[in-house]
Amino acid sequence: MKVLVDTSFLMLCAEKGRDFITLAEETLGEKLECHVLEDVLNEIKMLASRKGKRAAMAAAALKIAEKMQVLKSEIEGVRKTDEKLLAESSRNKFVLATVDNQLIKKARERGLPVLTVKEDQSILFIGTLL
Repeated sequence: MKVLVDTSFLMLCAEKGRDFITLAEETLGEKLECHVLEDVLNEIKMLASRKGKRAAMAAAALKIAEKMQVLKSEIEGVRKTDEKLLAESSRNKFVLATVDNQLIKKARERGLPVLTVKEDQSILFIGTLL
C-alpha cells in the first residue's frame, strides 16, 4: 500500500516514541510504501532548526522521514502543503497518513482513504483504496 505521510503523523511518531508505520503494517497486514512530500520535509526542517522540545521532536521526525521516498509535488498553483498532500494523494492513489483532523475531514470529503492514529494509539484506516 502506498502512503503519503504528513507532518502531524511524523511528529506524533517522534512525540510518542512509537513506530506507527510498523504498527499500521501489523494492523493492516501488509507492507507500506511510505512517501513524504518535499514540502513536508521542509516544514519539519524549519521546526527542527528552532530551539526547545518541539524542535527536538522535529529532529526525530526528520530522521523518520528521511527513510521515506521523497516526492516533489508537481501540482502547479498550489502553495499550501495540505492542498498539495490532498492533490498528490488523489493523483498518485496514495493513502494519506495524518492525525490532523481538518486534513482528515478534507480528505474524506474528496473520497480519499486516510490512515490515522486514535487516542488510544491504535491505527485506524478510513475509506477504501482507490
